Amino acid sequence: MLEVDFIVARGQNAFFRELAAALRDELGDLGVAARLTEEVREPRPGRAFVLLPPHEYVWLTWRLLPRRVLRHTAFICAEQPGTHWFDSDVKIARLGGAVFDINPAAVRAFHDRGVAAEHLPIGYTKRWLRPAEGERDVDVAFLGSLTPRREALLAGYAPKLAERRAQLVISDNRRPNAATSPSFLSGEDKLGLLRRSKVLLNLHQDDRPYFEWLRVVEALHCGSVVVSEPSSDHAPLVEGEHFVSGPVDQLDGLAGEIAEDGERREQIAADALETLREEIPLSASAERLAEVAERLAASPPPPPLLPGLRARAAVLRPRRVLRRALLPVAQRVSKDRFRLRSELKEARLEQIELRRRIGWLEESVRRGAPPPDVEPLYETPARKRSGEPAVTVITAVKDHAEHVGIALETVERGGFRDFELVVVDDGSEDDSAGAVREWMTDHEDTAGLLLRHPANRGLPASRNTAIEHSRGRYLLFLDADNELFPNCLDRLAGALDADPGADFAYGILQKFDDDGPKGLLGVPGWDPRRLRVTNYIDALAMVRRSVLDEIGVFDTDVRLYGWEDYDLWCRIAERGGRAAHVKEIVARYRAEPGSMISLTNLDREGPRAALAERHPKLFAGKLD
Repeated sequence: MLEVDFIVARGQNAFFRELAAALRDELGDLGVAARLTEEVREPRPGRAFVLLPPHEYVWLTWRLLPRRVLRHTAFICAEQPGTHWFDSDVKIARLGGAVFDINPAAVRAFHDRGVAAEHLPIGYTKRWLRPAEGERDVDVAFLGSLTPRREALLAGYAPKLAERRAQLVISDNRRPNAATSPSFLSGEDKLGLLRRSKVLLNLHQDDRPYFEWLRVVEALHCGSVVVSEPSSDHAPLVEGEHFVSGPVDQLDGLAGEIAEDGERREQIAADALETLREEIPLSASAERLAEVAERLAASPPPPPLLPGLRARAAVLRPRRVLRRALLPVAQRVSKDRFRLRSELKEARLEQIELRRRIGWLEESVRRGAPPPDVEPLYETPARKRSGEPAVTVITAVKDHAEHVGIALETVERGGFRDFELVVVDDGSEDDSAGAVREWMTDHEDTAGLLLRHPANRGLPASRNTAIEHSRGRYLLFLDADNELFPNCLDRLAGALDADPGADFAYGILQKFDDDGPKGLLGVPGWDPRRLRVTNYIDALAMVRRSVLDEIGVFDTDVRLYGWEDYDLWCRIAERGGRAAHVKEIVARYRAEPGSMISLTNLDREGPRAALAERHPKLFAGKLD
């Protein structure tokens, strides 16, 4: 009796393991004894092996299968040509007994590189079948890794995606995604989202029209209609009948149209699933895999290993010696550079503090007495007569007269109405306060309060002043040059309402400048391990007031200049707290370089050392 071992590595990508499990089940239906295992058994007559994919096994285990096993092993590959993963598979493929790939384009690329690969179609299997249960509550879903091309496209789609219920599950593929995480879905979590989704938006990693067969087939099993840019090698699926295709710059609108047309969606979904069932059942691929496995199980043992490895190691050794010799020089240059940048930042911060003191003295002279820390400038009639709102939108403004009115207008345009605005002008030298007051007098039915620091005190102090005068149970921090999409307050407040254990909520932001969209921020889900490396969460987030009452507001330690929001997220992580991540694009972040961000990024080592000192458990990796 034929035995087939699907050899998997610990920590392997979930979608490869899931594909191996589906093929194992189909082989089982054919009477083949198949299993998934991390154990590498000895070859014997009647036993064959499958590695899916070979490069990942090598990367995770730091070794190849023994040569006595490779002769009896079929490789199944599923990487896009042109990537380094595909190139790795090509290098390893010649060592195996047979090579398959799930995409015809990749098969041709293997042939071009002299590897006799065979197409193994991915199609219908009962294992992935998940009919919808009730109404689909997600209009548009996206599942995939973040590449520069995808990031640019999704950023451009932001306005239309923000008009709908979207779920953008964007993974980090720098390391394998072995299970469901804050930024990745696998198994039932993935199929459950597809079952709830009306449309799956399919975007290519790069300019090659590679058809993402595995993702598409899973969506079709769940009744989600695929909306894709033009692709190659999608037969027997037909554009317009089994999935929807259109120009890449129109996919956001096309996805919305399909999401609204329930009758057309149901017809496309039914036709696509029937085509998979009739023309490319996974059982047929399992039959072909069984035939090849029979042949490999009967293969003779490999010939002895040829000499030459020792000579190759000798060639590589001088490179290692040179690298070790140059390393101390590189480290010394790096330390000198960091010291100079740190000293320059310190000098500029001292200059800022000096200007603040001079400004305070000048204001004292003008008034004939020391100015108050804060003074009220205007309160709308709506705020005077209103009670405690659900959300306070906090905006600190310093010399942004041209932007702040637009920022406030985007709050007003949203569908969420249970909010108030608290704006603090931090000693602006332009007419920012006048611009805010003019906007509030034009919107007297909106609860709004304008305060002013007579002398500049800095961004964290301004936010803290606004917090002191706010009344909402949730606080959203909106910088004066950023903008909200209409869904923002509703989605973030809804996330906190739905998850009482979350200390704050944040979403995905579209980066933009005067030329248009520039990318995305806030893509990864909550992950304290990532916080140890970088701050990936912008200050544009919604925090529970009760959390700030417990752990404190923004710190004004000069060492944290520009990192005050980072410090707040670290403080929450240090105490075991967490965030709710809204996987929708909810706001716009102005990416134009300014003086504050330039100064913030001038020296990173000093602020990082301060964070590590303040949050020792987080930065030592000792959180529970």
